[in-house]
Amino acid sequence: MGKPLTESKQRMKQNSEAEFKKSNNETTKVDKTEEFYAALPTLEIIFYAGFLVWAYGTIIYRFCLLSYKREADLLKYGYIDEGWSILNKGQDSDFEWSYWRARVIKPLFMGSLVAYVIFSRAVEIFIPKQREMCIATACIAFLFTTYDWKVIAFMLLQTVFTFMISRTRRKTIVWLFAVSQMVLFNVEYLEENILDPIFEHKNVEDVTFLSALCLLKFVSFTLECCDMKNIPTCPDTGRKQDTFYDLFVYNFYFPQFLIGPIHVYPKWRADMNKPVNAWDSQKYWQCFWEGLHYLGWMFFVEFALHYSYHPSLGYDPITLKRASFAETAGYAMCCLLYFQMKYLSIYGFPRILCLLDGVDSPKPPMCIHAMYTFKDMWRYFDRGLHEFLMRYIYIPMGGSKAGILRQQAASISCFSLVCFWHGSKNHLIIWAATNWLGLTLETIVEVVVKATLSGRIPSWVSGAMKRRCIAIFRGVMYLGLVPSNMYFLTGTTMGTLVAKKVLLSDNPLHPFLSFCFFYCITQLLLEVYHSWGRRHICNKNYYYLGRESQRAKLH
Repeated sequence: MGKPLTESKQRMKQNSEAEFKKSNNETTKVDKTEEFYAALPTLEIIFYAGFLVWAYGTIIYRFCLLSYKREADLLKYGYIDEGWSILNKGQDSDFEWSYWRARVIKPLFMGSLVAYVIFSRAVEIFIPKQREMCIATACIAFLFTTYDWKVIAFMLLQTVFTFMISRTRRKTIVWLFAVSQMVLFNVEYLEENILDPIFEHKNVEDVTFLSALCLLKFVSFTLECCDMKNIPTCPDTGRKQDTFYDLFVYNFYFPQFLIGPIHVYPKWRADMNKPVNAWDSQKYWQCFWEGLHYLGWMFFVEFALHYSYHPSLGYDPITLKRASFAETAGYAMCCLLYFQMKYLSIYGFPRILCLLDGVDSPKPPMCIHAMYTFKDMWRYFDRGLHEFLMRYIYIPMGGSKAGILRQQAASISCFSLVCFWHGSKNHLIIWAATNWLGLTLETIVEVVVKATLSGRIPSWVSGAMKRRCIAIFRGVMYLGLVPSNMYFLTGTTMGTLVAKKVLLSDNPLHPFLSFCFFYCITQLLLEVYHSWGRRHICNKNYYYLGRESQRAKLH
């Protein structure tokens, strides 16, 4: 009885590993149903593009006018700050952007970045075998030059406790530890009575923000320690890399410590174990141009926040209730675009430092207009978080290989964890539930269509007509992404307001125009996929390092 059971478990594990590799092997996966649609007539594509230019220009311009009308009041009551003197306007922001910008612009922090880059390159040249020890030293120096000693003590204590949990080698204890951490930082009563008396308000923000990021690293490290076969080994000494020293370097790794992105321990460790290669001038130039790309978007975000006050107007439902359809649509679009461009910069700069160290950090998010499905939104926006959920929740619970019930249970567990990790407020519950519903609906429709229509479509239905039909369905799902994500970004009140004006308006022209807008975006995106290939766009091969080798794989 024991032998068949063992073989069954091995087969399940092999299937799970195969599914995980399949879900993450983005450079070799081919989606023929979406890459090779027939081309549409040129005039039709021009019409779609023209409609989008008109629609974009109208809604963004109208919302910027609304922001201008409210600028004086927002300045008066302190919702926005004084902006660049050359523009003579107020400047808006939100917590994440302010938190990140306030630290980046500090001379001490900028000096730390420059010192780290120079120090790391010198170590690679002169003492490459001591690279990790030097990185650990740099981590300690960064902590003491950036944060209050109470914050440092708390993070170190949390790291020690995490290592003790990892020694149990029990996944149940690991998840109980993770959930208890989330409860501590998400329940207001506990935060007010435990954290506030110990830390000042500014330090509470640091502790809460850093702990949320480090928690996923702790879970990744401890879960890998539960299976000794998965623990990486040092290429030089052959020792298991599951010591407190390994956890410390992984958790406090300088480029990814401040604001992410999430990088699962096995992949991070595999990159750190690779031999240090000499960097030629071409690679330095490529890093320079990619960094310039992120810097350009950062300045664009800073500039745009002088004209679009969507973060502050999100706290003014009265104004947006009175706003027109075009102004509300412009507000929603500014929120979504800002969210993507913000994380392009926030995740982009750490990626440059990681690439210099030889660590392939998860890529920043795709443009929101390149993700017209719930599945793509989760896979390509926060790639590190998606990989974490797939590796530690979805696949261990069975994934798509264990039947519909276990697949849905795994999917619900993933969304529940993300919701609870972000704070488990009402608007987050709505956001997680609608995303799960949208993803499930997409999956069901795709399965039913393939089962019922495969090989049965009449020959007289052209490829262009098939593409239009697919774009109609994709456009409807794309439209559903907007109110769902607006709940996440702006809360219950504003999310409901946007949903009513965009989808449930008394004027039937408004939801029809909204659908036309996203239908046209879908068609243009399919045209890009038709010309360049879906993988080329999803992997952002058009400007990342190694794009030539990746492009060669495409052909």
